This record gives sequence, C-alpha cells and structure tokens, in this order.
Amino acid sequence: MKHFTFRSVKIICISCILVSAQSQAFAQSVTPKTSPAKDTAKPEGKTSATASTTASTTASTIVNPVEKKKRQVFVLPLDGMVGIGLRHDEMEQVEKIADSFGPGQVIILRINSNGGLVIEGDWIGASLTRIKAKHRLVAWIEKAISGGAFTGLFCDEMYFMPEAALGSITMLSGATRQEISEVREDWKARVAEACAAGDRDPLIGPAMVHSEMELSYEKVGDKVTFYPDAKHTYVLSRKGENLDFSAQSAEHSGFSDGTAATEKDLFLELGVDDPTKFEVNPAGKQIAEKWQKTISSCKQEVPLLLQKRDIEGRSQGGVPFLQARIRNTQKIVDWFKKCPPEMKYDLQIGEEAIEQLKDEIVQMRKQIKEMQAAGQPGA
Repeated sequence: MKHFTFRSVKIICISCILVSAQSQAFAQSVTPKTSPAKDTAKPEGKTSATASTTASTTASTIVNPVEKKKRQVFVLPLDGMVGIGLRHDEMEQVEKIADSFGPGQVIILRINSNGGLVIEGDWIGASLTRIKAKHRLVAWIEKAISGGAFTGLFCDEMYFMPEAALGSITMLSGATRQEISEVREDWKARVAEACAAGDRDPLIGPAMVHSEMELSYEKVGDKVTFYPDAKHTYVLSRKGENLDFSAQSAEHSGFSDGTAATEKDLFLELGVDDPTKFEVNPAGKQIAEKWQKTISSCKQEVPLLLQKRDIEGRSQGGVPFLQARIRNTQKIVDWFKKCPPEMKYDLQIGEEAIEQLKDEIVQMRKQIKEMQAAGQPGA
C-alpha cells in the first residue's frame, strides 16, 4: 500500500507511502458494480440480552429488547497512519458489539488516511472480509491514499465526501521514498484482488499502483466498461501518474455509490434514516475517540519520561535517583503495552529497546539492594 512507510524501530517494516499524484480519477474494463438497494440488509438476527450486555462495555450500547429490534448504525472514524490511527483492532471491537445485535447491522468506516504499514493492510483485509459476511459494510471517504485506499476497497459500498480523494497505492521504501519495483507485480495483483473483493473492476487496481498503467472507460446508460489504456472517452489515468479518484470521477465511473457531505446525507443515501427502523449507535465513535486519546497521550508523555529518567532525583543521587529512574523507566515499558504502534513506528522504540529497559530496571533494583546492604549514604 502506498504511503506504507518503512519505519525502523530496530525492525524494518515495509511501508507504502503516498505518491500524491493529482491525476484525474480513472477506472477499467468491466461493467461497474451496481449500487445495492438501500436497506438490502442481511436478515435481522435475534440475540439474547446477555450477549448484548457482554459485548458492549459502555452503558450507551446496552439496550432493552424492544430497542434491539432496530438495526444499529455504527460510524467508526479511522484517522491517521494505517497501523497507528487506522487499525483492524478498532474494527473488530465494533464488530463484536454489532454481532451482539445479530446479523445485518450497518457499519460505516469514515476513512481519513495517507497510508501506512503493509502488514496492517493484510490484517484489515482479513477483518473486513469477515465483518461484511455478517453486516452491511460501508466506506465513507474523506481522504484515502495508499493504505487508506486499500482499506476502502474491501467495502462493498463506498461514498465520497465532496472534496475526497482515493488512490495512489504504490509501495515505497520509507528510507528512500522510491518505489520498491521488485514487489510491483505482486502488489498490483493484491490491489486488483482487493477491488474484486469489493465488487469493483480489478483493472482499476494496477492503475493505482503503477504510474505507467493507463485506464479509461466508456459509459452507456448505467453500464461502464473499463480499458487498460487512455484511448476511450473518459480517461482516468495516463502514463506518469498514479490513479486518484475524485468524488466526481468515482461516482461517474461507478467506482463509488455516490457522494455525501454529512452523516445526515449519508444516512439518507443508505436508507437508514428512519428512526423507527434504525438507531445510531455511538460505540464506534467512542472506540475511535478512546484510541486517538491513547495515541496522543503516548506521543506526549513518553518523550517527557525519557527526559525525566536522566534528571529526576539526580541532585540527591544514590537510591533516590535510582528509584526515580526505575519509576520513569517502568512507565515507558507500560506505555509500550498500551500503545505499541505509536511506540514502534512513530517514537521508534521497539521490542528490543523495551527489553533493554526491562533489564535496566532489574539491574537498578539490584544496585539499590547492594547500596542499602552496604549502608551507603542516601540508601
């Protein structure tokens, strides 16, 4: 996935990075997917109140049997780098809560990402394939470049915000920002498969991955046929530019199901705006907000803890200094447990560094015992 960045935390991660090609949005050969009927929901399931209570950890998602007859509509905001802010973990949390209401719930992924880690894209693909077998899965695009685009492709329904963009899924090296040409063909195939998984023409994928791939289409009525060249009426991508869809080109080519500026507009497009049949469940936004707060706190606190490790208690020396250093070091280790993606890929503190800090804690505790046994000053 493009904009998937190779970040090194003493670990090399292949990343794809956005090659922000401002090309017109273009698609390929085959008839476009037809938009599903509004509320072609999967059959409503009956779930016990116990299952609902168990899956939902917040009071706002626990409802009585009468309310449970309404289909739940979840909006899950996915902001930031794929693998840090945009992860399969939050998708799976929403999945569990949706499952407690039975099959046929509506899960909307609001995507705003420039890409990220390739391996996270694989996990996302597996999660979304499982989720959409049970529920109605919709991508709502604010910005989806590289890994963000790859995520959206797995959703059978897709809507763009008016100024949205989606595309440029080239795999680049985080160190050189150059395309990893040796994996190009494999990556083209994988993105084509992701298009097919979302019921879209697989010819679209390669044009997003490789700037030398062209794409155009013809449209007769609602029927769209894509071609791997720039010779037809509507040209989406020419040589030298990676395919990027705008809201207009995506809708005209049938790549998207429509355009929606607000949640109200989107609910109307999806046919889930009837409050007697559908209920907006806040769990998705709550889950996303909690994770974003965790990322933000980790980003702010860990650098301060690294400074305090060397400063706090130094004027006292001896045991007080070692005790303060142990406390701050342990807090860094604890942050790695709570927010490993931010630690590894942004702060660049990986598993090996954490193990070294753990060993340091053991040695400092041993020093304290030795100092106390020797009756040294400050012990």
